[in-house]
Amino acid sequence: MTINTGRLFLAFVIASAMTGYVFAQEQEDPGTRRIWDSEFLKKRAESKAPSSKSQTASPASGQKKFSGYRRAGTKTENQASKAENKNAVPTTKEEVPAGEMLGVTIWRLRAAIEKDNTEGRILLEEDSTGKAAEWTPERVEADTVFTAGQRLRLSIESPRSGYLYVVDREIYADGSMSEPYLVFPTLRNNNGDNQVAAGKVIELPNKTVFRLTASRADYRGELLTLLVTPEPIKEIVVKPGISKIDAKLVTQWEKDWSAPIERFEMIDGHGKPRTKAENEAGQEGKRILTQEDELPQTLYRVAVKPGNPFLGSVTLKVGN
Repeated sequence: MTINTGRLFLAFVIASAMTGYVFAQEQEDPGTRRIWDSEFLKKRAESKAPSSKSQTASPASGQKKFSGYRRAGTKTENQASKAENKNAVPTTKEEVPAGEMLGVTIWRLRAAIEKDNTEGRILLEEDSTGKAAEWTPERVEADTVFTAGQRLRLSIESPRSGYLYVVDREIYADGSMSEPYLVFPTLRNNNGDNQVAAGKVIELPNKTVFRLTASRADYRGELLTLLVTPEPIKEIVVKPGISKIDAKLVTQWEKDWSAPIERFEMIDGHGKPRTKAENEAGQEGKRILTQEDELPQTLYRVAVKPGNPFLGSVTLKVGN
């Protein structure tokens, strides 16, 4: 995958939940609900500015705050490996382990219009034309079916400190996949710095835009694999751009680090435009997000033992 050819990579990424937000989970047991209180908000820094107790509006944009999260689908295993491994923790009806929280905001870009909040717009130069254009990023849910040529960006945040790696594979109609490519880290993005921490946003790509472009007639989407490890992976050499990675190495990671995943989507978040705080944290890298700022659109819980490496995979579908 190269930026010049327009192949998409999008990562499945990290975030957590905010104390005081309501999670709309029908027939949810208390063991499941308690995981949201222990991860994201408590690990983000407190805001230094005075804040109101009201959570109904964003000071930056005036738009209505999101009302909570809903469970999306059912608990599933990572696609690559269903084998039991020592990295995973058991999940039963009686006991739901905290595991590790993961999340992502996928931004679908549309041409900016006059009524859009200017603080959330981004100015991007597309590789194919060399021309700069102004776009308004809007949140979309992780199961959105995209169209060919769609412009996308991705924001990633981890409530746990560690090192982030993103691998991309194209998916075809018969279920086969392309060779894997390491799309993050690269020297073109954050100068190869792949450390993650609460409040620190990694945006991919950070200087341009990705477009969903089919490389074959039977192209159906992307399998995106995210790894977060406590230490750098010694087999990985960070290169200037996107590079092919040994498929056997990826298979071994999937075998060792796969675990059950649950996904939650922000209620009323789909279609909401980007805020000033999100723009400064992601596009510009000027700040970290605090407890007063917006949460990611999609949250994941990965059932692994705290502190262990973990891996998640998500399929991004492209319509015919």
